[in-house]
Amino acid sequence: MKSDNSINSTSSVNSDNTVNCTTPANADNLFDNEQIATEATAITATTEPPKQQRIGKQQRKSDFSEFKATFLAPAKLVNRHALNIEGDLWDQLERVSRILGDRGTTVSSYANAILAEHLKQYADDIEIWRKL
Repeated sequence: MKSDNSINSTSSVNSDNTVNCTTPANADNLFDNEQIATEATAITATTEPPKQQRIGKQQRKSDFSEFKATFLAPAKLVNRHALNIEGDLWDQLERVSRILGDRGTTVSSYANAILAEHLKQYADDIEIWRKL
């Protein structure tokens, strides 16, 4: 008798496992909810990076002139304060300002422009974070 019950209980467990197991037919959508499957497909489709387009010489010149006007314009700082930064960062800023900037462009004016642009770009977020 015991052997019959153990066989029956084992077979019933096996049959439950076969019904509830994930098969390729229902692997995409376990709960038969089409909306979740569609949203997951949409998310994976939108996360693919766009194909890289070739940038022409004119576009590069335009981008450079915009960068130069924004960050490398010579400026005289009136109300100055000292700012301590790492030496290698100073060297990088100096290299960019000396090579790409016009005469009169300094590391200080370049760093000032970078910080001003950063604060302008994140002004709304900074205000929200301040209120947290």
